Amino acid sequence: MKNKDSKKYYSNLKKEQILCPICDDNQFKVLANKDRYGMGVQTVICNNCSMIYINPRPTELEMNNFYKNHYRSFYESIEVPTQDYINKGPFKARASFVKDALNKYLQKSKTILDVGCAEGTLLSQIEIYYPDIQTYGIEPSIGFGEYAKQNLKGDIFIGSYQDFIKHSSGICFDVVTSTHVLEHILNPKEYLLELKKMMHKASVLYIEVPNIMNDRVNGLGAVHLGHVLSFDMQTLESLLNICGFEVVESFEEGLPALTPAMAVICKIDDNIEPIEFPSKQEILKKEKLFIQKVTWKNKKASNKFNVIQKIKNRLLG
Repeated sequence: MKNKDSKKYYSNLKKEQILCPICDDNQFKVLANKDRYGMGVQTVICNNCSMIYINPRPTELEMNNFYKNHYRSFYESIEVPTQDYINKGPFKARASFVKDALNKYLQKSKTILDVGCAEGTLLSQIEIYYPDIQTYGIEPSIGFGEYAKQNLKGDIFIGSYQDFIKHSSGICFDVVTSTHVLEHILNPKEYLLELKKMMHKASVLYIEVPNIMNDRVNGLGAVHLGHVLSFDMQTLESLLNICGFEVVESFEEGLPALTPAMAVICKIDDNIEPIEFPSKQEILKKEKLFIQKVTWKNKKASNKFNVIQKIKNRLLG
């Protein structure tokens, strides 16, 4: 879909103003009105907790239709994966990173659930390296879910995580993984609380998402309709704390994702005190950094900005 068609498509979607997905505040500042596909998506930052998100946002009905009928075409991807597609992508390297990060937990686990398991690359590695672990996956895409079903020993549920919970009879898992899923979720607190229902007190949850404040971010690559939420480590940890999770390990470097990413391992802790929201000064700093790193067209423009700022500082100082 060309940018002209993308913009027309997005303008015709029914949208709604939403509260901050983390703190439910209604005060925000607009950061950008441009995105990867030229739709005119508006990105804002919460004035209270610094969460960066799309607002206004297409309604849930519109977003469900987007994911079902248009999401893959925007990524120039495929409806049914092939071995060649998997070999050329970052999937095996990403799965190896997750497996290694979770190694000490997997060694004493009997079950693992991968929420949004796609073609099943992570679960495939678990089955190879930890043959005694029973693997489970949830995948909403029929093509990817069927591929995973055909190529894995474990149980793959094709549908939403909500439907899985209805059919799972209260089963809990030792390890739950959610890799590059949370940034797509319209109601992240609801999502995390539902994952919590599938965990026991000793379970661990692995979450991996793009990091919008990573030093390697340069341009609009991670800013698009599919990413309704844009996290940094502070906002990710805030959200997890609010939902009753304690972060026990974090990873911000070396993740083999096409988009600069970060990950955390966390455990249930319903008594944890959420970390403090950033100060107004810190939020302002994040605003400026987003504008400098994300909305400038390229590094040349960003470097020009830095040179101008240095000259101004010298003249003023």
